[in-house]
Amino acid sequence: MNLLQVLNEVDRLMEEVRELRPINPDQERRIMQKFRLDWTYHSNAIEGNSLTFGETRAFLLHGITAQGKPFRDYLEIRGHHAAIDFVLDLVRQKRPLTEAAIRELHETIMVEPRYVDAQTPDGRPTRRLIGIGEYKTAPNHVRTSTGEIHYYASPEETPARMGDLMQWYQAQNDLHPLILAATFHYQFVSIHPFDDGNGRMARLLMNLILMQHEFVPVVVSLESKEDYLLALEVGDAGDLEPFNVFIGEQLIHSLKLFLRGARGESIEELDDLDKKIFLLEKRLSNEAKQTAKVAFSEHVRTQLETDFFKPLFPLLKTMGKSFETLFKDVSMTIISPKIIDLLELEQIPEGFMQTMGERLQIHFNFFAFKHNNQDMGYHLDFDFQKYRFKLAFITRQGNSGSHEIFDLGYDQIYTQELVEQIINTIGNIIYGNLEEMVNINTG
Repeated sequence: MNLLQVLNEVDRLMEEVRELRPINPDQERRIMQKFRLDWTYHSNAIEGNSLTFGETRAFLLHGITAQGKPFRDYLEIRGHHAAIDFVLDLVRQKRPLTEAAIRELHETIMVEPRYVDAQTPDGRPTRRLIGIGEYKTAPNHVRTSTGEIHYYASPEETPARMGDLMQWYQAQNDLHPLILAATFHYQFVSIHPFDDGNGRMARLLMNLILMQHEFVPVVVSLESKEDYLLALEVGDAGDLEPFNVFIGEQLIHSLKLFLRGARGESIEELDDLDKKIFLLEKRLSNEAKQTAKVAFSEHVRTQLETDFFKPLFPLLKTMGKSFETLFKDVSMTIISPKIIDLLELEQIPEGFMQTMGERLQIHFNFFAFKHNNQDMGYHLDFDFQKYRFKLAFITRQGNSGSHEIFDLGYDQIYTQELVEQIINTIGNIIYGNLEEMVNINTG
């Protein structure tokens, strides 16, 4: 789409939005919750925050934190969430956008001052305090992927450049809100007025301007990061139209989502579905050996790996060693599946899996016990289906067997407590089997 087509589509969709307003308060809250979650996750992820979408959602909605993630990443999520509240208050109160408001917003998003590694002018390592709500005191130029230095405004130039930007903004009475918001975003980034947080600030301020004109917020997704940065680079060369078109296309996406929600329709998107399901990609070679891959979204892979599989396998192994200590006269083998086989798209050994249409099943031998010529075996079966996956813990003794099935969703929040509950269930099954086996042979 060119800029004129984007503007015409934005205006057409805004007419539909105005006709539907005011909408049901419950529907509006549901739509805004989605915007806020997506906005907070993607804006921070673009800047390198390590929390997954599921971890962000669990933290914001339920206060649940994941083990091993930096405390700073949680501060960034909390700060951005509070910054959206600040932006919404400005819109509700119809407060004008001023430099004082921008500095206050920066205080909110940054949460607290912090020290970062830096260098002295002569190249020696040092530590520098990053202030909040204050314009930068040191240059923050960056080295691009081509090795060149990209120069932002110097600390000495920044106050005047920010004053010029605000004066330009306040003089724009006839500019289309999309052009106004996108241009403000670009000019703010080109100044980079703060020591840190400038990208998140630019997106917050852009959405503030849009919402002050009764539009909906734009979410620049992590998946579109390369296009976003490329459009900004083209702007540096003097052509802002590609950036305006890019932001306009994201606004069209947001307006369509808002309209679906306002009409009571589903606001789940393809990328939401991608967070929940595995996209099975079968790779069959012409040779005798057959391998398969599970290709699924980064959101799902990271969330399941962090929240479910990483705590599951070590807990199972620890439990196995406890049994090994308890039953010293029981010959036992532990076969621990490598998480990389399951999650990092490595080849799954032949015989461990079978594909069934839209499903992938993976079988792992897990425990094997032998006591006085009696065998007891256990294995884990993962059955990855389109919308859910099942973990079956199966007991085999001779020709008989039993199993416990855990039916799980890709979008479920896997707390440590839930994983430990699964482990305890499995542990009690094994303990009961072993106790019975030992009783038979000693009783």
